Amino acid sequence: MTIDTLFAKIEKDYDSLPPRLRKVARYVIQNPTTVALSPLRKVASGAGVSSTTLIRLATTLGFDTYDDFREPFRDSLRPGSERYSGAATQIVDQRGDHGFEAVFARTGETIGAQITEVFQSVSAADVAAAGKALAKARRVYVLGLRSTFAAAFYFHYATRSFQDNIRLIDARHGMLLDEFLDIGEDDALLAISFDPYPTETVRSVSHAAERGATIVAITDNRLSPLAQRAQHVFIVPNVNSSFYTSLVPTLALLEALISFLLMEGGRPNVDKIKKRFALLELQGAYWSDRGDG
Repeated sequence: MTIDTLFAKIEKDYDSLPPRLRKVARYVIQNPTTVALSPLRKVASGAGVSSTTLIRLATTLGFDTYDDFREPFRDSLRPGSERYSGAATQIVDQRGDHGFEAVFARTGETIGAQITEVFQSVSAADVAAAGKALAKARRVYVLGLRSTFAAAFYFHYATRSFQDNIRLIDARHGMLLDEFLDIGEDDALLAISFDPYPTETVRSVSHAAERGATIVAITDNRLSPLAQRAQHVFIVPNVNSSFYTSLVPTLALLEALISFLLMEGGRPNVDKIKKRFALLELQGAYWSDRGDG
């Protein structure tokens, strides 16, 4: 279990926990590093409960021992090189007869379950609220660095076919901050990032928030540095059966957000799309097998 999955479980079960367990649950979510590095008694003391209460929380959440409960916290502190290479090793070790068949099947099951989770945990009303904030913004900046750049680029590519105020931040030549230095309270920033969070992403979100811009964050848990500065937060599962972060659930959510923005603009948006793609076809942007005669 990853720490994000554990936090999601705590959030889901929180209201059903007894008061003392809710107290310690709040503490462990707010102090993950302490849980990862400190002895049981010190964590319990910091939470203001007995060691027994902390162990009880672990067993209530389905762990056999407190050490099992603490493992996701320790995993979250391991450098990315260990995380990714460890996951890659697990896949490579499955080489042999039918090994890839199992990986292939698990990939489909995992991705399918995560997409279902997104559309069950995120409401249409929340997406619409974020969409309205983006629709009324003077400029919409889109930020996704490293692995999440693909998702940011997709959103930018699709929406600019009917909105001309979309700006993709791509951090070329080390000029990231220069690309939206003048962001202000009439603007919005759509930021996408998962643990481990690129430092530049966190700094960019902080800059936008300090300038009064509306922040829409797609991230992995509510303690994410993006979530803490955003007005609209979407928690998306990103654990893949492969060794790297899965973007499929994020892309699915972005498709829904793009659909809302398209609907919000009405028929004029349809006209813009028609005109754009007609021009692309006229310029020979797309291959055709009709021939010249």
